[in-house]
Amino acid sequence: MPFTFRSPTLDDAPMLLDWRTRPEITRFMFTDLDQPDLAKQRAWLRSCETRTDFVHFIIVWRERAIGYLSFAEIDRLHRRCTPGTYLALAPHERYIAAFTHSFVLDYAFYRLDMHKVCYAIMAGNENFLRAKPLHGVRSVGIQRDHIYKYGRFHDVHLFEITEPEWAGQRRLFPRDKTLAAFPP
Repeated sequence: MPFTFRSPTLDDAPMLLDWRTRPEITRFMFTDLDQPDLAKQRAWLRSCETRTDFVHFIIVWRERAIGYLSFAEIDRLHRRCTPGTYLALAPHERYIAAFTHSFVLDYAFYRLDMHKVCYAIMAGNENFLRAKPLHGVRSVGIQRDHIYKYGRFHDVHLFEITEPEWAGQRRLFPRDKTLAAFPP
């Protein structure tokens, strides 16, 4: 199940905008785009190049761009971050989402040198909510009525895992393979 991850370019703006505005993807994101705008998407990509609290990638599978991965709220002092991911897959391909987990956590812990990874998942995103405990990520609470979207408030479920906890997990892929999937 080899994935590769590459840095986004300005040429990726139309693809990212398309993914970002798909109902099946945007429905569980905390923000929506008021007006999809390619110029704004490119400007956002440019602004990401200078950020120290944010890193992002295009996820590639079988030589096809299939999704997006970001590490936000990177805190170098407290050594924690929040990953976010979405995949633009056909229904018969959705099973591969579970396999990205090792890549995400290995990058966070062994490239970004984080001690803790924190997830915030909007209520209703049942696939993610069910998957996190299966991957050894523990629930630490729920922020009630935390996101206002679609005319109502939504809860946000919080999960976390530390590097020592991750190091003790059974691996699907060797660490050298997961880390080699990212640019140096």
